[in-house]
Amino acid sequence: MLAAADVIVVGGGVAGCSAALAAARRGARVLMLTKLPDPAESNTRYAQGGIIYRSPDDSPELLVEDILEAGARAGNREAAEVLAAEGPPLVRKLLVEELEVPFDRDENGSLHFTREGAHSVARVIHHRDTTGARIQHALGQAVANEERVEVLPGARVLDLIVSGDRCAGVRAWCGGEAVMLPAGGVVLATGGLGGLYRHTTNPPSATGDGVALALRAGAAVEDLHYVQFHPTALYEPGSGRSFLISEAVRGEGGVLLDPDGDEFVDHPLGSLASRDIVAREIQAMMERSGSPCAFLDITHRPASWLKTRFPAIYTHCLRAGIDITREPIPVVPAAHYSCGGVITDVMGRTTLPGLWAAGEVARTGLHGANRLASTSLLEGLVWGWHAGEDAARPHPMSVPNRRVVSPLPEAAPQDAWQRLREVMWEYAGIVRSEEGLRGGLAEISALEHEYGTSDIGDPLLVARRIMEDALTDTRSRGCHYREDALVGGGIHAG
Repeated sequence: MLAAADVIVVGGGVAGCSAALAAARRGARVLMLTKLPDPAESNTRYAQGGIIYRSPDDSPELLVEDILEAGARAGNREAAEVLAAEGPPLVRKLLVEELEVPFDRDENGSLHFTREGAHSVARVIHHRDTTGARIQHALGQAVANEERVEVLPGARVLDLIVSGDRCAGVRAWCGGEAVMLPAGGVVLATGGLGGLYRHTTNPPSATGDGVALALRAGAAVEDLHYVQFHPTALYEPGSGRSFLISEAVRGEGGVLLDPDGDEFVDHPLGSLASRDIVAREIQAMMERSGSPCAFLDITHRPASWLKTRFPAIYTHCLRAGIDITREPIPVVPAAHYSCGGVITDVMGRTTLPGLWAAGEVARTGLHGANRLASTSLLEGLVWGWHAGEDAARPHPMSVPNRRVVSPLPEAAPQDAWQRLREVMWEYAGIVRSEEGLRGGLAEISALEHEYGTSDIGDPLLVARRIMEDALTDTRSRGCHYREDALVGGGIHAG
């Protein structure tokens, strides 16, 4: 039987590791559960571009404005101010000084800053194009070395336990059996839901698990229809998951071209406009021209520099037959990030006492209707730390630690998963309409009728909520684009 924990953390990415470390350093006994056998397998591992810091020509006020502007002015100013004030000092103290993440340096030995889409200044630090993997490794090692944290990989959380009016632990499938695990506090850090879409930069495991757990437990969820589509995923027909081409490629001077070799993004910032704008511009260009993709050209940069700055992208593209030093990269948009999720305050507290959320599963209000590039790792770090510290305060535990008789839901066939992902891409993708969303909900209902009791049941619950939120919101804002958007009682194209 597992030892009782003061805090249970569900998820092992940047938010989960940050929460576990913060809670342990406050003296709590922490149990970290990860869905997959490899505890480091998370969206964090695949983050390429970098993490926001503070460059010499930057300020907290300027970062706040960039976050709110990129979010279509739908974000929470308080959340942006917390991130801008607390994020860079936490990066310096924990990642740079304590864990010594090997961020790239310039010729003077100072941290190298790059600029990404919708940023006013260069303020993003990075390790080449594998920043997330380096941060994940450093945080994972710190968690492994923390004696107050026990990591249980391959443990699938089936339900949140609600006792009285608070979350009192989880029911999880561990080692071939269902187990009731009590805790004074539970932190959801389960990541996103991009795996519900046919084209996504996320790993297949990103199916909105934490959102489903929260919904079924009665915690408030909001803005799930704000799904951000990254403009530049590598176009590889038939390859399955889309490989991300970091926004930093455009930050370092890459430009988007149509099949005739002309720039086409109609915005003052050009290829460095916010992600929602660039994704729609690519989609529109593809529809006009009949091209299956756009082309990202950075061949004006020296070949040796490209291989050093973007080694993972260079290697992956070369394996796909594309030499980025000599030819443009074919790219298409793909589902990338959920800006909504489980509602939290600035401490990560949800509307259900005893339950916290941090990272992509949470809706802090930071992103509004569209996420500013490279805020994701920083948000996970800051809110994970807040949630871990707050959850570590003494809380009552009223549920016994025991085994229960409860089988796992049967596995849905792969064609059911494929149908779900096709439906989400077709009806809740980059461009939406009332007719399409109603058709999508009908398809979801059919899948629920056939497979609702299987392991696809929770993803279907999340998919339904995404479409319902999108149907209710008749405005076009940020990454939610309604081609039939209502304005002043009339209809317009966006």
